[in-house]
Parts: sequence; C-alpha cells; structure tokens
Amino acid sequence: MTNPVQNIIRASTRTIGEPLNILTFPTHERYETMLCKTGHNFYAFRANGIKDWNESYAKLPPNYVILDESLGDLQIPNYVDFDLVLSQNKFGQFQIASQLAKKMHLPLISLEHTLPVPSWSEEVKEQTRHMRGHLNLFISEYSIGEWRWDARDDTSVITHGVDTDLFKPAECDKENHSLSVVNDWINRDWCCGFSIWQRVIEGLPCKVIGDTKGLSKPSSSIEELVSAYQTSRIFLNTSTISPIPTALLEAMACGCAVVSTATCMIPEIIEHGVDGFITNDEKEMREYLELLSNDEELALEMGKRARQKIVEHYSEDQFVNQWLDFFYEASKVVFRG
Repeated sequence: MTNPVQNIIRASTRTIGEPLNILTFPTHERYETMLCKTGHNFYAFRANGIKDWNESYAKLPPNYVILDESLGDLQIPNYVDFDLVLSQNKFGQFQIASQLAKKMHLPLISLEHTLPVPSWSEEVKEQTRHMRGHLNLFISEYSIGEWRWDARDDTSVITHGVDTDLFKPAECDKENHSLSVVNDWINRDWCCGFSIWQRVIEGLPCKVIGDTKGLSKPSSSIEELVSAYQTSRIFLNTSTISPIPTALLEAMACGCAVVSTATCMIPEIIEHGVDGFITNDEKEMREYLELLSNDEELALEMGKRARQKIVEHYSEDQFVNQWLDFFYEASKVVFRG
C-alpha cells in the first residue's frame, strides 16, 4: 500500500499534462481500452468477485497493469504515487474502492455502467443511492433518472464511444443472417432478452457470439468479432435493461442494419426507419428482420446511415476528449474523508 503522505505530496507537486496514476478494477475491456487512450496509467486491483481481463474481448494496453490478487492490499505498488481511485460499479467494487481511497487519501470517482436490478428491494435501492464518490459519473441521463440519483455539481455524464477505425465496414459480401453478441445470455434473460430473441428469431437464419453455455462461444479475438459484424447483414438486439449496449454501437459502426428493442437509451441512438428499426412488439421485430433479409439494398443503405450516426455522435475521439477534461478536473479535487 502506498503511503498517504506520498499521495498528498504528489497532488501538490504534479505538473499540468503529467499522466495520472489511477487505481481501478477490471470491468469492461473495450471501454477501458479507450480509457487508456487518454494517456493516463491504470492499475487494476484484483479481489474475489472481481473479473479478470479477457484478451479475446480486447488486447491489454501497455498503460493498463493487472495487479496480483494473491497479495491482497499489498498488490498496490508502493513505487507508484497514485492520483485517483476509479470504481466502475456499485455491485462490489464501490465498497472496496471507497476503503482504498480513504486509506490512500485519494479522491474517489464512482462510475456506473449499469442500471438498478428490478428485483432489488427499496431498501437496497436506497443504499446504492448513498454510494457517492467525490465525483460521480453515469453513461447517460437516462441512467441518472433510473438510479433516482441526486445529481449535484459532483455528477457528470460521459456516453459510450466506439473505435471507428477498428469497428468499420469492410469490402466483403454480407451473409443474410441476424447477428447477436451477448455473454451469459440465458442467465441474464432479465436484462438481455434471451426469451424475446428465441421467439423473434425462430426459424430465421441467425448467428450468436458470446460466452453462453449450450448456445454460443465468444470470439477468439477482437479481429474475429469485428469480422462477424462486417459480414452480417443484420444485427439483432433484444436487451430490455441496458442503458447503451456496446455491441449495438459496434454493429452500427461496422455498417450492420439494426433491429432492436426500444428500451432505455436506444430510441435516442436509433432513429426508427432511418438508421435502424426499433420496437418492443415482437411481431413487428420479426417483420423488420424479414424485410431486411429480403431487401439487401435497404439493409445496406440503413447500415451506412447507422455507421454515420456512430461517427458523428459516438466516436472514440469524443469519448477520449470528454474523459481527458474530466480527469483534469478530477485531479484538482482535494481528498475529503
């Protein structure tokens, strides 16, 4: 564990533009890969219940260091002067991050990717609403509303971004099927809509990528995943409780024609009938799949418009610049116990 005095001295002597040293937790590989493009250094704390980095989802960036879980708190290197602690969910990370931030006298950023679980009791929901960092981040205004969050001056929104140089259309034939990309789909039916997918896709050509036992396997590499997007005419998303599905944005960036549920932030991402089809009616969803399957020209045109939407509103550059501004402001926060 680093000495709190070191961190206090570091905060007072840090020069403008110097990369920050940020203690965080492995959470979302492609999201954190883009975070690393801010140029700051990330050290991933490991503990029971916190996932490891999966290189089939994204290659480990050179400025992202996975610490040794077997060392407990001693895994935090004492040769690094840390600047911030970044928690990325309230489901276990926040409690650890809060304790570490206090011990190290560092500002705590609480970033929330997800939404409250519908089955939670009101007591649990109320507890999570009190899990505040010195600064708090959500990925959408919709998320703030769903958490019933008291959005003070310490609360900001940074939406997802996509590496549009990696996730891009290719000059190749597209297979006439619907692609879906979901991990642990059956167990996450409550938020990812596996049952909806089963009913909608029955008898239609489809492909599924993701770590779901008995149904599908994850891609072996990020290149394989990109290729799957590029060679699929249609992308089908059936999520019901997901603020901004990352796979949806990636598929749009690769020029897929999208058919999706109209839940959470999706109606703000997709303009119905222009750069995708959105509906919560399963019969209509199936009709849109059949329409795109039978009309290649429509699917290609809709895919082009989907790509343009991502480039204009969800680019990696926008994401990185927002985070750079945020980290600059966060670095000026004075620790409060």
